[in-house]
Amino acid sequence: MMTLTARLCALCAVSALLQLVLPDRRMRGGLRVISGLLMLRLTLGSAAELIGELAGERELAALLEKLMR
Repeated sequence: MMTLTARLCALCAVSALLQLVLPDRRMRGGLRVISGLLMLRLTLGSAAELIGELAGERELAALLEKLMR
């Protein structure tokens, strides 16, 4: 499984490459907005998943292990 940082970097790289290809400034701006919203969704989804996992743990060692992943 890819880490959140790796997924965000991949999304950012694809967005940057697509912006290089698009000829119109307005299209690039729209792509930036869409990419930003996708990054926000990815971040919030990962945070919700992590909170769900942490809520079920009772041991400190297991909590720290999940936070380091």
